[in-house]
Amino acid sequence: MKKAVASIVMVILMGASLFGCTNIKDDSTRTVTEGGLAGAGIGAVVGAGIGAVVGGKKGALLGAGIGAVAGGGIGVAVGTHIADQKKQYASTEAWLDACLKQAQQTNNELEAYNAALAGQIATLDKETRKLQRAYAAKKAEKDGLITQQAKITEKEKEVNEQIVKAEQEIAEQQKVLAEAKANNKQNESKLLDAEIASLQRHKAQLEKKNKQLANMSARISV
Repeated sequence: MKKAVASIVMVILMGASLFGCTNIKDDSTRTVTEGGLAGAGIGAVVGAGIGAVVGGKKGALLGAGIGAVAGGGIGVAVGTHIADQKKQYASTEAWLDACLKQAQQTNNELEAYNAALAGQIATLDKETRKLQRAYAAKKAEKDGLITQQAKITEKEKEVNEQIVKAEQEIAEQQKVLAEAKANNKQNESKLLDAEIASLQRHKAQLEKKNKQLANMSARISV
């Protein structure tokens, strides 16, 4: 199965060398193409993993193919967005500076959200335990638990949206980092690398908190 999935990824990479970025002279087109190829490769691997769980070897192969298409579409979207951004600035330096500020702003927003979320989860957990004790003692109705579970589910949805936001920012900034390195912008590369690492930490914290919410929802299920 691993060999088959690897073959799919290899086809994608061969496509990159034969028809892709090295033969594209226009910077905007190259950026879009690079995004599509990278997304396809990642999508193939992720799709294979999901497909294996659902349908074994055949599911993995099907998942790899579907993932490559879906990932390629997402990658093209990211590449297009990056290319459009670059057109708005007079120089590479100005564009990189704007991208760095965007990463810093997103990091600040995610840090603040994570801090507030910790308190919200603590409150939800306290309320949930109180309701569970009351229900066990027959001092609360089942509807109360259902309402509380709905609150938890809504918070899960909200956190998932923040995770997607973090993932999108990471994908874009990794592309920007690649551009900075390609242009030998060492200082900008170092700063972007640090911001991406912070984005990844914030995303991991969000995923951990969402797992707490999922466990809480499962605990209150009646």
